[in-house]
Amino acid sequence: MIPIDVYDNGMNENNVNLARLDLNLLTALHALLTHASVSVAGESVGRTQSAMSHSLSRLREHFHDPLLVRDGWAMTLTPFAESLLPQVLQVSNALANLFDGFVPFDPVSSTRTIRIATRDICVPLLTPLVAAIAKAGPGMTVDFIETPAIREAVASMQADIGFGFGSEKASANLQVRKVAELSWCVFAPKKHPYLKSQSMVTWKNARHIVVGQPGESNGPIETRVKDLKVSRQVLCYAPNFNAALTLAADCNALFTTLKEPFAVNGYPRGLLPAGTPSQFKLPPAPAILTLRRDWGNPFELWLADLCNRFTIKSARA
Repeated sequence: MIPIDVYDNGMNENNVNLARLDLNLLTALHALLTHASVSVAGESVGRTQSAMSHSLSRLREHFHDPLLVRDGWAMTLTPFAESLLPQVLQVSNALANLFDGFVPFDPVSSTRTIRIATRDICVPLLTPLVAAIAKAGPGMTVDFIETPAIREAVASMQADIGFGFGSEKASANLQVRKVAELSWCVFAPKKHPYLKSQSMVTWKNARHIVVGQPGESNGPIETRVKDLKVSRQVLCYAPNFNAALTLAADCNALFTTLKEPFAVNGYPRGLLPAGTPSQFKLPPAPAILTLRRDWGNPFELWLADLCNRFTIKSARA
């Protein structure tokens, strides 16, 4: 067996040799150096004296040192063996922690904060997931991180869960799951002309509320408007979806968006949902849940199991 300090210095040259080593010799080396007795070392690991003697011979050949020498009636460690003992104990403990130290995540005793990257429009749809977290872990906290870069937030570990709309693909580090398909609608004040005539002409001649900044949005609505070469009057660029709804209600404007997030708690004040103009032909928007593929982490395993049971019951309500 190669001493750790020597092997670290020659990692690139000696990695083939490491692959050839029988790492069971580490168990024998640990027992021999700890007990300084072949017979006692064998008993401590459930091996015969003959098998332990064979392991000692192999270790002596590898290290070019006797390791254990006779001192009267007893055996004693050589100076080289004495120098190995701290390293052997450290490596043995590390391996024990690696293979035997897996402890399942206990949500009941956890005070962890679970971070969800999403947009404000998605929060109403996530209330069942938040309720499930609260039930499983009474001491845990949920923190919403509002960002359009949902996938990146999960991949960079700024968030534990990502939730948004689109057709994201899984990767080596991320898993994605479609939890619903949501429909598009136009929210209009109760007396707005669009409710009587849901045509493209009425739609484009109305004033509109749009979320985001001028020129930065490339969502399905804006993309379809460009494809159809339709111009519309944007009354206001709102900072978020909830603000857009309030502005539409108070300013007699239209807001074209997803229907289900706002159907959860009833439709916004003074607004009614209507269909989009037939020319739009917008397909349903997949609601996507994003998680990391960190199967070695007990918390990630627990969180993945919880999220795999999450569904959106209000879809297409």
